[in-house]
Amino acid sequence: MNRPVFSYLLFLFSILLITGCAVSTTSREWKIRWDKEKLAQKERFLQELEQQPVKTSTQPQPNVILIMADDLGKYDVSTYGALHIPTPNIDQLAAEGVLFENAYVTAPICSPSRAAILTGKYPQRYGFESQPMEYYPSNIIEYSAGKNAGFLGDWKVSTIPSYPNEWEIARQGIPLTETTLAEYMQAAGYRTAIIGKWHLGAGKTQIPNKRGFDDQYGFYGAFSLYTPSQKTPGYQHFIQDDFSSQYQWSMKRRSTAAIRRNNRVVKEEEYLTFAIRDQAIRFLEEHSDTSFFLYVPFSAPHVPFQAPQAYCDKFAHVEDPNKRVYYAMISAMDDAIGDIIKKVKELGLEENTIIWFISDNGGASYTGATDNGPLKGGKLTYFEGGINVPFVMKWDGHLPAGMTYKPAVSALDIFSTTASQCGIKLQAGCRLDGVDLIPYLTGDLTGIPHEKLFWRADHIRAVQTGEWKMMMSVRDKWLHLYNLNNDKSETIDLQYENPETLKQLIDYFEEWNSNLPEKPMWPRIMDRKFILAGREYYFPA
Repeated sequence: MNRPVFSYLLFLFSILLITGCAVSTTSREWKIRWDKEKLAQKERFLQELEQQPVKTSTQPQPNVILIMADDLGKYDVSTYGALHIPTPNIDQLAAEGVLFENAYVTAPICSPSRAAILTGKYPQRYGFESQPMEYYPSNIIEYSAGKNAGFLGDWKVSTIPSYPNEWEIARQGIPLTETTLAEYMQAAGYRTAIIGKWHLGAGKTQIPNKRGFDDQYGFYGAFSLYTPSQKTPGYQHFIQDDFSSQYQWSMKRRSTAAIRRNNRVVKEEEYLTFAIRDQAIRFLEEHSDTSFFLYVPFSAPHVPFQAPQAYCDKFAHVEDPNKRVYYAMISAMDDAIGDIIKKVKELGLEENTIIWFISDNGGASYTGATDNGPLKGGKLTYFEGGINVPFVMKWDGHLPAGMTYKPAVSALDIFSTTASQCGIKLQAGCRLDGVDLIPYLTGDLTGIPHEKLFWRADHIRAVQTGEWKMMMSVRDKWLHLYNLNNDKSETIDLQYENPETLKQLIDYFEEWNSNLPEKPMWPRIMDRKFILAGREYYFPA
């Protein structure tokens, strides 16, 4: 190319940048398309399931209540030994049921973790590795501005500028070819409801009412304000000096943060945690005479941090206002959970209702309100603080009360156990990654539920088997091997002392990984930096 032509093209490119008509960052590689035959097979199966006669027996099909906390650390629950936040209602649930000592989620971040719970499959198997996105940089100017923005703090734009078109974003979520637990149970004659946070897609085909839920109340995205505005009287709030927290406050209750009932935006004046409680109780009262699946994903204690003044007063001795509001949010949620369980008992549903309680991932240590101690790391990280979570199951008359179960279990087991115990027929060829926990808890099966557990997100790889856990970043070139029996806090890296064990775990991971899609359905944008034990890590957001 001669110099005048090159100079002209450089000038033209500069004009495009200046005027905002910059080179697009959108790419056709991120098209999301469903397998039409698989989708048709799924729809035919669900139609056939609906037409089958309802199972009749002297014992009706059990009801199911799945209660989920959002970013609640294992050691923010007093039944696990936490001293700073009393959670008497969660503790009581554990005292009347089974407390899982080593429960794991499939991802240390909200959305993929929830996808796994509702499908019973590792989300990586269908390309769901990161959060559904609401926005991508559409051109080089926006991308460069974000990549070089100082206000992002510990957040870092870490992907190349290749993103989906705007209309492809609406397809993000659990693939339509996957059948959710709600879809199965709805087709089997259960009344289904989600009361709380969805965060599994906001496009018209991805909202809860299209994915198996008869009734919906809550919001579609990652967060929402707990009160109508920051200025609502009678509440304390705390805004962290963090890009993500400030963004969530600025969103208020717009877009996916809006409160909706069956896809219609509603005005909610009550504190959101208590509104979720009240809607759940209302559902129980209205449907106590039929089999139901009630999914109650609270938004607490996810940011933005807001709590009623009366609950903050309970923690007046806590000097740090950030922690005070956080503790108050957990206490309020614990009371709301207690009210729901009380209603179950009042309605005489206790002996025929399976109740689950779990957190979608570990506590968000980057808020400064929790550190997940004695576990290392927190939300976003693949250390124990990010993936080892509080988990309780209660089923009166079927499970021993006050039992503590120590072998590793997975959030994937919620789907398998529920489907098995409710007699739900699954589609032919449906391969679940969880197991039915009941035989292990009753002693009918010996051994352990899971020989191996796996994690993958972009450059992070992890596998756990028995006492050993391997974790690595293939991009950043670090690797750790821990013995969790002796070192649950992950302080001693044993890779050099145990090269054969390390190789075996890597081989286990590679075998699992070889059956997964090479890339996810959509790209993420950022990593977040963590300094843990004096070392710098970047984990996918």
